[in-house]
Amino acid sequence: MDADEISPVISSRLLPESSRIRAIMFRRRWLFLAVFAAVLMLTTALLGVLPKTYTATSSLLLEPRQAEPVKVNDRGFVAPADDNLIDTAVQIIRSPALTLDVVRGLKIAGTVEFGGGTDAHRQDGASGSPSRREQRAASTLLARSHVKRVGVTYLVEISASSKNAKQAARIANALARRYIELDTTKKQARNSQSARYVESQATALRGQAVADDAALQNYMIRNNLMSAQGATMAEQEVSELNRQIADAQAQLAEQRGKLGAAQMQIAQGGGGADIGAALASETVRQLRQQEAQTSARLAQLDARYGALHPDVIEARDELADVNRQLNAELSRIVSGLRGDARIAESRLGSLLASRAQAKGTLAQNSSAQVGRLELERRAEASRAIYSAYLTRAKETAQAGELPNADATIASVARVPGMPSSPNYVLGALAGLGAALVLASLATAVAEYLENTLSSRADIESGLGATYAGAIPTLSSATRSKDGAVSPQDYVTMRPMSLFTESMRNLATYLGLTASSESQVVTITSALPREGKSTTAMCLARTLAMANRKVVLVDADVRHHSASDALAPHREREALFRVLDRTLPLDLALTMDDRTELRILPTLGQMQAADVITEPDMALLLSSLRKRFDIIIIDSAPILGVAETRIITGLSDQTLVVARWRQTPEKAVRTTLDLLAHADSKIGGVALSLVDIKEFASAGLTDAFGYYKKFKGYYVD
Repeated sequence: MDADEISPVISSRLLPESSRIRAIMFRRRWLFLAVFAAVLMLTTALLGVLPKTYTATSSLLLEPRQAEPVKVNDRGFVAPADDNLIDTAVQIIRSPALTLDVVRGLKIAGTVEFGGGTDAHRQDGASGSPSRREQRAASTLLARSHVKRVGVTYLVEISASSKNAKQAARIANALARRYIELDTTKKQARNSQSARYVESQATALRGQAVADDAALQNYMIRNNLMSAQGATMAEQEVSELNRQIADAQAQLAEQRGKLGAAQMQIAQGGGGADIGAALASETVRQLRQQEAQTSARLAQLDARYGALHPDVIEARDELADVNRQLNAELSRIVSGLRGDARIAESRLGSLLASRAQAKGTLAQNSSAQVGRLELERRAEASRAIYSAYLTRAKETAQAGELPNADATIASVARVPGMPSSPNYVLGALAGLGAALVLASLATAVAEYLENTLSSRADIESGLGATYAGAIPTLSSATRSKDGAVSPQDYVTMRPMSLFTESMRNLATYLGLTASSESQVVTITSALPREGKSTTAMCLARTLAMANRKVVLVDADVRHHSASDALAPHREREALFRVLDRTLPLDLALTMDDRTELRILPTLGQMQAADVITEPDMALLLSSLRKRFDIIIIDSAPILGVAETRIITGLSDQTLVVARWRQTPEKAVRTTLDLLAHADSKIGGVALSLVDIKEFASAGLTDAFGYYKKFKGYYVD
């Protein structure tokens, strides 16, 4: 199967058939039209009674500016109007405070439209009534105004609604102007506040800068950080001590050298005569000279007088005394050198201690430098900020009164010429759409709730049964106005009519027109008053007029409609008397007064013993097959009488008659299930009492859908 063949199949499965939709719409046309007209009338009435409301719209162009009060030479710049800023502007316009200002400015609190009627005056009372009326009017105005952003632009639309067109335009323009006034006032107040703030901050910062400078100086004094020629006093002191320590170390080395040399000379036995200090001593020189003289005299005396001479002894004692004095003087000189060395060492120690103390002071100064640097940075920052604020104070003092609103009126609200509510065009379209939707919904609900059989599709698709045809009502199948003629009589009076032709079609479908063998056809229904008896009588007479040997057995023993219509003057219970063999079959049969049809009637009331059993019924049908070509049995409704299932089980085929648009689908389905359970051969399901005019207009797929084209073929 190619794509062209598949596409129609798929579409037919997904979408209902157009003929089906037309049939539903035609069948429910009065309901559809009634709901459609009711909704349209209701819409028209609502549009007529609804009060008229006029809406005027003005628009604002937002140009937000940002300014930095302490930035030098700042004049403000146009900033991007982001969503937050625009949403904020919208909320300000919608605020109760701004709305209340507009109410007071326009003096609309006393109007009836905004809650200022007589009833409101009585409710407010004497005290505080103006304020309460203004609050009520502001709430009403807030409910009747609308503010929105236009797309992603910087435009904001302000709409106001009122029963008066001019009033609506006044309110919309007043809301826009009031927002600009508030924004201008806010900006001027902000500029003035900025000027005062900058001036006060400059004054405070001046004191702060002075205080920071003083704190820096006090800190330097307190921590001995005062400097001269680029160095602090501690640094200068350490430098001087280092120089003195170097001199003291050199001097100590010199003194120690002298002392060591003297001690070495004395230790080597030199007597210390060549000690540098001794050589420089006048006393030592004199003693040396005296020693030399005494030694010379002693040598002369010893040589002249001998060792024991008193002069020699005196000279020797004198020389010894000089030597003692010389040694004593040398000892004193060495002791002096030792003292000088100690003095130099003590001086060096003192200088080292002073330097250590000076270094401690210098270390403290180094730690204090951190605080000094922080104070210097703070002082410099204070001076810089103070300078900036001082400059800005002069600028804001000049530019503080300049107007700089962030919004301008882009378009002024015009007086509307047509009301915005109700919108007649939109209301009419909405009413039309609602009418179509509700009418279609009512039609769909009615069709959904409909559970009767009305078309061939209901039988074939819904029940899965065979469609045997449709039997029209006599009134729809003929132009005759004679309402006293019964259908069973009409088929004999108008054998070429459309109604009679429908019976021939039914006989042809059941195979009763050309078959040479005897056939037993049971006609039944699910419920009473379905038209089965009329169908059986009309079908039997139609076949009898076609020169077929036909007998009509009235097996509807409780209602016996066929017997009442075709054999009204019977006197005996023919059917039951034949079944119990008390009456011969030939005597029980009655001749139809219009055709060659034979009738086996049922008479009177049933007795307790009057029942139809399968053996008796089978024997009766066997006898009838020998005498007649066609045996038509008018049985009772199968859902109410169990005997019908016995009869259908003995028949060659069973025709189920369902009343058009009356018989529930579930009842027919149950009937078919019972027949299948009884092993009955179902010939099909026929629709009875069909209005063929509506049937044809609905576009249903049946022969009656084209009956107008065959009007010349029938004789009413």
